[in-house]
Order: sequence, then structure tokens, then C-alpha cells
Amino acid sequence: MTTTDSTLIATHADAKALGYCNSGLRRWFPRDGVSFDEFRQQGVSTVWLRQSGDAMALRLAEFVEGREGT
Repeated sequence: MTTTDSTLIATHADAKALGYCNSGLRRWFPRDGVSFDEFRQQGVSTVWLRQSGDAMALRLAEFVEGREGT
């Protein structure tokens, strides 16, 4: 899924496709103003994920970007 400004959005479904579990995601969120519920409902940008510097976040960003062919 992409937004109108072509920022890629990583969704809860993307995280689940990588095998990330809800309990781990709940521990990871809230982070930098994003709650787990917000992530589940709206996703987060791959830019936001990359800025976190977290290895799991980077893997998720790469997964979404690779799927979109960027």
C-alpha cells in the first residue's frame, strides 16, 4: 500500500508475513509516538522504520520496499 506522496507503508499484515508476533510488536510499540493500535490500523512509513535504526524495523522496511520493487 502506498500513500499519495508515494511513501511506502508497512502494515501489520506485512509484519505478520515476516513472522513477527503480536507480543513482540506490542513490546516494540509505542515507539516515537506510534502505538501498537495505530500501527495495526494505519501502518507506518518505511521512512519511519528506517529512522528507528532497529534491526527488525529495517528488515520490515526492506520487505515492503522489495515487494513494491523500489
